[in-house]
Amino acid sequence: MRRLYNIIICTLTLAAVACTADSGVDGNADNTAGDNKGAMRLNIALTESEAEAPFALRIFSCGADGSRSLVRKYTSIGDIPEYIWLVAGPYCATVEKGEAIAASFEGEYYYGEADFTITPGEEPSVVDIICYAKNIPVEVAYDESITTEGKSGRFENFSTMVVAADSYDFATAAGDAPQLQYDESTTGYFILPEDVSALCWQFVGTYKYADGEVVEVCKEGKIENVAERTHYKLAFRYSPDANGTFSISASVDTSVDHRDDHFAFSPDPVIKGEGFDAAAVCNYSSGERNYSVTALSPLAKVTLTLNGETLDVTNNTVEGVTVSGLNTTAMRITLTAPFFNALPSGSHTIELYVEDSAGGAATVDMPYNLQGVTAYTNYGKEVLTWTGGSTFVSATVFGSPSDVEFICREGEGEWKRFAATANGSNTYTAQVDIKPSTTYEYRLVIGGTEVGASRHLTTRAGAQIPNGDMEGWSKSGDAIVPDPSSTAPYWCSGNYGTASFGGNITYESTDVRPGSKGKKSAYMGSKYIVVKFAAGNMYVGSWGGMNGMNATVYFGQPFTFDAKPKAIRFWAKYNCGIIDRVDKGVGKKGDPDLLKIFCCLTTATHKVDSSDGNGTTFSPSDANIKSGDARYNIVLYSAYMESTESQNDWKMYEIPFTFYGDDPNQVPTHLILTYTCSGYGDFFDGSTSSWMYVDDIELVY
Repeated sequence: MRRLYNIIICTLTLAAVACTADSGVDGNADNTAGDNKGAMRLNIALTESEAEAPFALRIFSCGADGSRSLVRKYTSIGDIPEYIWLVAGPYCATVEKGEAIAASFEGEYYYGEADFTITPGEEPSVVDIICYAKNIPVEVAYDESITTEGKSGRFENFSTMVVAADSYDFATAAGDAPQLQYDESTTGYFILPEDVSALCWQFVGTYKYADGEVVEVCKEGKIENVAERTHYKLAFRYSPDANGTFSISASVDTSVDHRDDHFAFSPDPVIKGEGFDAAAVCNYSSGERNYSVTALSPLAKVTLTLNGETLDVTNNTVEGVTVSGLNTTAMRITLTAPFFNALPSGSHTIELYVEDSAGGAATVDMPYNLQGVTAYTNYGKEVLTWTGGSTFVSATVFGSPSDVEFICREGEGEWKRFAATANGSNTYTAQVDIKPSTTYEYRLVIGGTEVGASRHLTTRAGAQIPNGDMEGWSKSGDAIVPDPSSTAPYWCSGNYGTASFGGNITYESTDVRPGSKGKKSAYMGSKYIVVKFAAGNMYVGSWGGMNGMNATVYFGQPFTFDAKPKAIRFWAKYNCGIIDRVDKGVGKKGDPDLLKIFCCLTTATHKVDSSDGNGTTFSPSDANIKSGDARYNIVLYSAYMESTESQNDWKMYEIPFTFYGDDPNQVPTHLILTYTCSGYGDFFDGSTSSWMYVDDIELVY
């Protein structure tokens, strides 16, 4: 029969009548009537089992200052007389049953007290002392599923520690808080320290599965707002599911004579690979990968995290991922080819996270090596030609499939297919067609199925013009050279003819175009020097020399074309001044000066002699080239620009090449490139206020 802790356990009835004298404390005290005494009658109601515990009745005389003086003490109910005679005055009676031990398995401890007063000459008064249990029963009950061996395995050891504390670190076991260790089913008793209102507990055990696998179980919990006269019961059990997964729970007895205070705990879910070790590396090529998850509480959440991205697959559709058994205690997660094929090749660690409705959670890191195209590593090694080019791409492939190929496309264009060959362990390669400075998307195909995520590559640019960024300058005598080499420069200018007479007309500037990575640009400014007009200019070519006030120059330098450029690109700003100097009269005084820029891909250089302007000038406009003039027979491609309108701010220009040859597969051998702010300079006509800045010149492929 259960004890009713929340009702009166023992009742003491004290009756007082007027008497005379008193002396002594224990059973030898004078317990006779007197003139200044009163009589106390005591009734005690205790069960037989309770009567076996230590007992003490104490009666104290109470002073006006609140002090107490012990006047009677009885340690056995049988020694208490029917009437206790006391001297008139204020008193306090206390009753204890059991021992006041902070934590013990020995039994309950009860305590009660009451104040009363003995007044001579009055009728006896009755005082009730109600004794309550002062320690708190905490029962731990282990189910047979823990104490005995089952089909799935057994506990090799187990215990539960209960500590009277608001918080407790079981790992360090620091402090002197009252505590009990339960190695079997039994009831312990706690007296809470002052200002403590909680019980912390920890279950630990070693469970050995029938297949030999050993699981260390450690669970902690806390009972908040612990109250006296309340019986707490922790009931532990385990329940193996279909896969033999360990589960455990705790509960509170809710029978009518105990406070209804519920709590429960569950171990974390368990994740296992079906037929494989979930933590072992898998070289995935095809098929399903199944993971089983088991828990005591229903499973409520599933996520996959890879490459820094978390996918919530609880209620969301992820291609190639299926989840069955959600909101049950047994779940299966299946990963299939569509999921893996969407990932880039290489090593991946996929984190699988599950959570149950009780707050238990588990994580497993699943390492995979995946098939698919690998990152492009052939940049700078592409083979480029005038008519095209090629490069190699590679992929990781497991096993020895017979039908392996790559598909490749430029931008959003049509996919082209390229056969692949085995090239070492788990590696296949293919040679694909390319163009320079072009971005391609490529991916792996096995047996007609695209495998792995696609990747992108950008091929290198074709050959570029030396010193196109205008960062390199040198000096030859008085002449400033727009090239880092003064002995064999690729670039030239009219400085060779003007420097000694009137200074340089072309030189470096720190005024660079917006966003330039360099610190220099080229400046050209037209001048009237002594008796001749000198046009500001710069060109790819060489200086031929002076003949009086006339000059000979050679347009063009040898150039090895490893690809076919489609345009010339550069940044410029310029001023087209009003023509104020006229010699041959090709340029008309008062008209705007003519800015002229051209780039030709040719088969030879061209000689210009200013003393024979009409016969040797070179101006490869569309009309001039198509005129049949023999001087333009060397031109295979030309990009031409001229303007009479100023551009005072930096601007990027891209001039496309036009084909003028007979055979598009013929490869040019030379590059002609000329900049001048006075296009009539061959005839010594132009404006002394014309100028031009040029920066970052490049061929566009």
